[in-house]
Amino acid sequence: MILYFSYDQRIKVSANGTLSIVSVTEKDEGEYLCVVLHVKVVADVPVIANKTNNVIRVLYGESVSLQCSAKGEPTPLILWFSPTNRAITSGSDKYFIHENGTLVIQKVQRFDGGNYICLARNSAGQDRTTNSMRVSSLRDQQKLVTDLLETPKLKSPKMESLLLTVGRTINLNCSFEGSPTPQLTWILLNGSPLLSGAQFNKFLHKSDGTLVISNPALSEAGTYRCLGRNAAGMVERTVTLMPGHKPEINNRYNSPISIMNGQSLHLHCLSNTDSVRLAWTLPSGMVLNRSQRAGRYAVLPNGTLSVQQASFHDRGSYTCRASNEYGSSLLTVPVIIIAYPPRVTSGPAPATYAKRGVAVQLNCVATGIPKAEVAWETPDRTQLIVSPQPRDAGLYRCTARNSDGKRISSGGVTKLS
Repeated sequence: MILYFSYDQRIKVSANGTLSIVSVTEKDEGEYLCVVLHVKVVADVPVIANKTNNVIRVLYGESVSLQCSAKGEPTPLILWFSPTNRAITSGSDKYFIHENGTLVIQKVQRFDGGNYICLARNSAGQDRTTNSMRVSSLRDQQKLVTDLLETPKLKSPKMESLLLTVGRTINLNCSFEGSPTPQLTWILLNGSPLLSGAQFNKFLHKSDGTLVISNPALSEAGTYRCLGRNAAGMVERTVTLMPGHKPEINNRYNSPISIMNGQSLHLHCLSNTDSVRLAWTLPSGMVLNRSQRAGRYAVLPNGTLSVQQASFHDRGSYTCRASNEYGSSLLTVPVIIIAYPPRVTSGPAPATYAKRGVAVQLNCVATGIPKAEVAWETPDRTQLIVSPQPRDAGLYRCTARNSDGKRISSGGVTKLS
């Protein structure tokens, strides 16, 4: 409020605080002081007027208005709560709250009966009152109403569990049949009701009863309730969203796997579900997916890696990766291929004396894993000299070889006579 005391009509103060002087003269010279005063308003606790304990009786199918007017400073906020202690929101087909605090309930059903609480609240405190409502029907309507009533029936299972995938929109279905047509309400995790056609943050209750959750996070995991209500009663369906988990590998190898060279190798990788993506990485770096084959290597449909006729070169670590949209698990298996280098256990003597025309046999026996291959400098592994001639004299060399190495043994043939 702007105050200025002067009997001079030339001086005026406007509503915005501006001081105006018309036709300034020498006597207007001097200091002008503007003083601003702040008035603190003391808050008043809300008080609801006309509290009453009377029971309001309403006929089935009619509308009713419940009064709740309150005074206070600052102006109180009016909140209404249903007989089930749920907060009532305005703007639905069922409820409407006027600016003066009056609650209007449309097309009253039997289950609408009960105590409605009006709460008036501001920064100074709160006040409340209870309105009791009873629903009744006319005598001549009693039989008609009874004949038309049919308890809501679920079209889907009463309980259901679904996997929650972070970031992927999920639809929770809920539908009822009954007479009159049931009203569907979804109850969110925090207890808030969501009526048909309403949207709250990432939740949308479609007209067909579907609850759509867009871009869900792990915090959306939990149990959602779908209520179907009409004059004959109420039926509830629950849908539980469970957060997904990365796959588990159920088998383990506590020590390296050892097999003999040439044997087949089978490594298992058993997950808790067949829907996971599964791949084996070989020591060479090659990656094989489930049901894939490459030469001697194959991944079977159950996730087992098969290596046919394993050789010394197949030694090393094999890694199985089981993965889904929630993560991955690894299983690493060290494999040892048992192999020995060749050893000549019986080779040609350093010197073998032969007589003309008498057969001579030079032996070469070798061991090793894998089996050693024996070769002579001549085409035969065992050189049988049927009828030695002078030209047969000389050095004979035996070579035993496998994938792990080779050994050489040599001996000479000397003609005696």
